[in-house]
Amino acid sequence: MPDAVVYIGYMLMVALIVFLSMKLGKYVDIIDAKSKISGAFIGGVMLAAVTSLPELFTSLTAVWVVRENELVLGNILGSDLVNLAFFGVMLLVFSRGFRKARFSKFYYLALSVALGMYGLVAIGLYFAEYMRLTWYSAVSPVILVLYILFIQKMPKTSESDGDKCKDSLTLKQAVIRFCICAAVLIGASIAMTYFSDLVSEMLGLGKTFAGALLLGVATSLPELISSVTLCFRGNFDTAAGNIIGSNIFNFTILFVADVFSFGSGASNIYIPNLDSKFLLIFGAAATLTTLVMMLAKNRTKHIGAFLGVQAANAVPPVLYVLYLLITTAVIAI
Repeated sequence: MPDAVVYIGYMLMVALIVFLSMKLGKYVDIIDAKSKISGAFIGGVMLAAVTSLPELFTSLTAVWVVRENELVLGNILGSDLVNLAFFGVMLLVFSRGFRKARFSKFYYLALSVALGMYGLVAIGLYFAEYMRLTWYSAVSPVILVLYILFIQKMPKTSESDGDKCKDSLTLKQAVIRFCICAAVLIGASIAMTYFSDLVSEMLGLGKTFAGALLLGVATSLPELISSVTLCFRGNFDTAAGNIIGSNIFNFTILFVADVFSFGSGASNIYIPNLDSKFLLIFGAAATLTTLVMMLAKNRTKHIGAFLGVQAANAVPPVLYVLYLLITTAVIAI
């Protein structure tokens, strides 16, 4: 396939994912406003599951079609780091509206669960041989169990009166259009994996780094664009639920991809290399910083403390840039 076609195909898939993500953000805000479902559940489960479809299908394509297991961990950990980095940027950009926002206390638990999952992935990486069960790792089922327990603790309802949103769409119409966008997103996600693998080969990138850069950024677009839409509409709580919920859901994709990785030569997806270790460290640090930021934001309204909160929001983007710089330097060497 000609190089120009590959690059054009990649950019077209990116553009399609951006468009669908904007629509998803709009529809989920309407569902949040016109139903009694809690913002944490809508953002952390419904929207998170849909916006994580690219990570799910690209990961399955990586282990079954492309046969590159190293793409999976880079895709998931890279997506999680990108999500938190751009979430920090969003809160900096929408500073005026963010000053009045308050986050659900449930996110304290959610971010703690995310940190726990980083710990499990670390065990899978550093003790890969000891965790091996036939072709997959014993860490993967534990991640799934932790996610199920997390969902059970999530608040399902709110006291919404259904009058917050003046959009002309009815709740039923918003739900139907939400589902249509989700279905189209699946096809775009599968195509994205093919183009990303071709681009990585043409540029001579390592598979984990390519997963973090090409797949990680591209498959994070649904979370990022839909969350920007929610922030623009002043719904910071649901935007946070989308980002955090997507990050946690992404870890369960490791379970799915690992179980199906037998088609790639009976090798699990926890492949220790320098890229995955950097992603693990920077991702855990960004998650911890986001937790500290939310604790500080909910406890004070003082302008000086708010500046400290915004300083914390700048940390995840800086960590992502550091990851790119360090990894690029290593590749150059």
